[in-house]
Order: sequence, then C-alpha cells, then structure tokens
Amino acid sequence: MKKTFIAIAFMLAAATAGAQTMYDALTFSQNNYYGTARSIGMGNAMTAVGGDLGSVGINPAGSAVFNYSQFTITPNVTMSSMNASWSPYPVNGTDTFSGDVRKNLSRFSMPNIGATINFNTGRKSGLVGVTYGFVVNSVNNYTGQMMTGGRNDKTSYQSSMAVNADMFDIDFLNGYMDASGGSIDDWKYPYQNADDRGSYAPWNMITNAQAGAIANYGDPNDPDYYWRYIATTEGFTQTGEKDQYGNYIYDIFLGGPLDQSYGRKVTGNKTDALLNIGFNISNKFFIGANLGVTSLTYNYDEYFKEAAVDPSDFRIDYEESSTYFTDYRTRYSYSADGAGVYGKIGFLALPVEGLRIGAAIQTPTTLFIDEIWRQSTDVHYQNSSYDGNATSPEGNFSYRLKTPYRANAGLAYTFMGMALLSVDYEMTDYSAMKFKERDNNWSDTFDGVNKEIAERMGISHSLRVGAEFKPMPEFAIRTGYNFTTIPEYTGNTTLNDKLHAFSVGVGYYSKGSFFADLAARYSAFSDEEIFPYDDYIDIASPMILNKRERLDFTATLGWRF
Repeated sequence: MKKTFIAIAFMLAAATAGAQTMYDALTFSQNNYYGTARSIGMGNAMTAVGGDLGSVGINPAGSAVFNYSQFTITPNVTMSSMNASWSPYPVNGTDTFSGDVRKNLSRFSMPNIGATINFNTGRKSGLVGVTYGFVVNSVNNYTGQMMTGGRNDKTSYQSSMAVNADMFDIDFLNGYMDASGGSIDDWKYPYQNADDRGSYAPWNMITNAQAGAIANYGDPNDPDYYWRYIATTEGFTQTGEKDQYGNYIYDIFLGGPLDQSYGRKVTGNKTDALLNIGFNISNKFFIGANLGVTSLTYNYDEYFKEAAVDPSDFRIDYEESSTYFTDYRTRYSYSADGAGVYGKIGFLALPVEGLRIGAAIQTPTTLFIDEIWRQSTDVHYQNSSYDGNATSPEGNFSYRLKTPYRANAGLAYTFMGMALLSVDYEMTDYSAMKFKERDNNWSDTFDGVNKEIAERMGISHSLRVGAEFKPMPEFAIRTGYNFTTIPEYTGNTTLNDKLHAFSVGVGYYSKGSFFADLAARYSAFSDEEIFPYDDYIDIASPMILNKRERLDFTATLGWRF
C-alpha cells in the first residue's frame, strides 16, 4: 500500500516562500494522457501508430503518416469515485477502518481539438509530404472529491495544533509583537517574518490562535506561560510539582469523545498546445517535431472538523463566566496556474511490411507557476458570544518548476490490414524535478525540497498496450491497457504509486470524410494513506484510507480532407 500523502496541507501551509513539497512537484509533472477517443481506446499505445491527432503529443511524427488533412474535436466526461474510510487510532498496533464514505465528482472537459494540414509534394520517393498541425491535447485531469470521519476519544486536531504552537509567543501569533519583542499593530506580521528563534509560524497556527482554538493555560506567573498552549478540546490539572525552569507541571487530557471529519475536493487540468510539423520520406520513414506550450490549473480545497459528542465534557472557564466547546472547523484553499514551453522530436519507420517502430524524446519543461492560498478557522461554544474565527490574508507566491524529460518507444504490427497490435514503453525520471526562484537569482529557498526530490524520487515506467480490429472497413473495435509506476524511495524501501487503466472503444468511418470514435476508460489508482494531523502523544493520530477510481467517457468527431 502506497503512502501517497504524508500529511494534509493544513500542517504544511508554511508561512513563507519555499512551502513547496516533493508531492507538489510530482502533481504538476505527471502526465496521464487523454487525446482522442481512438488513442484513449487503444490505451494511448500510439508511439508507432500515428495517423491520429491524439498521437501527435506522444510522437510528433504521427501527424505525417497519412497523406490527408484532418480536423477533430473531442468532448469528455470524467467521473471520479473515491471511497474513504477512517481509523481514529491503531488498536493493538493495527488500524481498524470504518465509516466508509463514497463520493463521486463528474466534470466535462475537451481533451482534444486540433487540425493538421498535409501538403503532397507529388514525389513518389524522397520528401513525399509535409504536414503542419495545431493540436490541443489534455495530458492530465485533476478531478476528485472525498470525505470521511469517525469518533475519536484519544486525540484532537486542535490538541495537535497546541503542541505545534509550543514556544511561539501568543502576542507574536496574534500579530502584536515583532521578533525582537517590540509592540506592533500589523497582524500580518507573523506570517511574513520569523520570531526571535528564526522560526516561522504557519497560517494554521496563527488562525487557530487568533480564533481562540488554542490559548495559554495554567499559572500566568510561570516563566513559559505565554509560550505554551492548550486546546479548547482539552482540560488540565496541576500536579503541584515544578520543572527545572520554575513552571508548574500539569496533566493535560482530552475532555471527551469527538466526532471528527475530513474532506477535500480537487479540480483542474493540464493541457499541451502543440505546434507540429511532420515529414513523410518515401512513405517509409516519418519524422516530426513539436513546440509544446503546457498550461495547468489546479484547485485544492480541504477542511477538518471536530465536534463534541457531549459539550458538557469540554468546559471553558473565563474570569466572568463559563461555557462549553461545541464544534470546530479549519479550512485550507489553494490554487495554482502555470505555463511553460518544451520541445519534442520523434520518428516512425516502416522497415518491413506490417511492422512499425517509433520513438520520441521530450525536453524538460520549465513551468512558471503562480499560486494563491488562504486559511481559516472557526470555533463555537454553547454561549455563542465566545465564538471565534480568523481568516488569513490571501497568500501568494511565484516560482519555477523544472519537470523531467520523457522518452518513449513503440512497436506496432498490422495483420492482413484488419488488425493492429501496438506496444509502448515510456520512461520519466522524476528525480530530475527541481524548484527554482522565479527570477533565477541565487537562493537557498528550495535547497531542502530539491535535495529530497533527488534522494527520494526515481524513474517512472509506463507500459501501454493497444489493439484495433476492423471486421469491415467502416467499423473498428479497440481495447487498451496502461500500467504506470511512480517510485518513491524511503530508506531502503521503494514504495510504488501505481496506475492501472483499461479502455475499450469503437470507431466508424464513413465513405466520405466524416469519422467518429467512442471510448471508455477505467483507471484504478493506488490507495492513499492520509494523516490529518501530527502525532503528539504516544497514541497515533487518525489515518484515512482512500481508494480511488475514475471513469472517462470520450467521443471524437472528425473530418478528413
């Protein structure tokens, strides 16, 4: 089972530039090809096939295989299904999952639109034809929604935040004190600057403090009073003993059981706009090149909630009165937009009758990414006059991400003009991903995450197999399979995130110029293990097991001329 997400972004939303992670780089670098219904129906095993606008992004030489021009448009419906279950803590060392919740999310997209124009030179050998094309193909689809939850009587999200806030001055978190201890009135200050230890407070910690979800506790005369925190879900008792610094020692405990829930929603697309040129040499050898412009949009929204099963377990005492904690929510919203340019060259050859071989290589892409995010926290009590909430100002950051190069090769064989079998292999070295400053000035901002990428990420292998059978010239039946690995190294262990995709399709070719294709693809992703908050006592915090599936239904309408 692959642990694809170490902790939710609540815990990773750092206060400064450089909050990018290895998993951000992987998310924005991965390709999951779409294209036309024909290419999807054949599992995108198109390196040695060509003749289809879905294949142009895989092998640029594919545009020149046939001596005609064509136009295609391809609508698609993606149906994501996620089944998430919840384990509040291990029992006898084993997580027991329950509370299964299946969430479906459907989105419409246009994964292909484009045209190629073929110019025939009139020769029978040498340069027979030149093809120019402009094709837009989707190379990834970010669609998914999940939620789950359960009852927990051992740990609390807010308690974890209180432990993480230890040694941050409360006035610093509230924006009333600068790193030197001076008084200020700019509440954004904690996010933009480190405290006197050089530590940056993340948004979540700041909004939790400002909403009152965590607060100082105990004897105000203790030397560390203003640097230690307790959550609204906790109580404390004084032991009567003191530590070596003169602070009273307290027993901290969870007030009672909590109903907890976590949810997230992801949308977006990654698309390549391709300027293509292909050359047909003696109808035996084809060579092509793409200038690709990649664009991506990525939207991510998540929340964590916890509510008292019995509010009377969570009494909060103030100087003038008392009240009881009822419920809490924190939310993190993030979006990114990026664009970059790359080049790709490829060839396709017909050495003997029926056999085709092809290969292509793609340069790394430098994506210029702009991101924005926001954090909010709400906490409620039986006496609503004590309710608190805080929302961060909108954060933003710009940087560059160098995605890895890609290399692919393929074989295809045609049997008696009626059947086609194609096999592709693609390699991507994700250890070559690298974050950089937007202006390219020297900086050590990304040294840590770039080192982690180089040490923990590896080579991805993708095997694609496709088949097409034509029982009659006007009709085609297709099927395909795709297996892809994304290796991550942890110590001496390799944990592979795997994708299995199965596809089927049909095609119709009229006696005129019109043709149409339909395809359906089922994708099964590796299970996710999600840890909503850090362990802070000797009992592990909750774990979420998320099973992910996706269905795509694709139709292509095309005209050849």
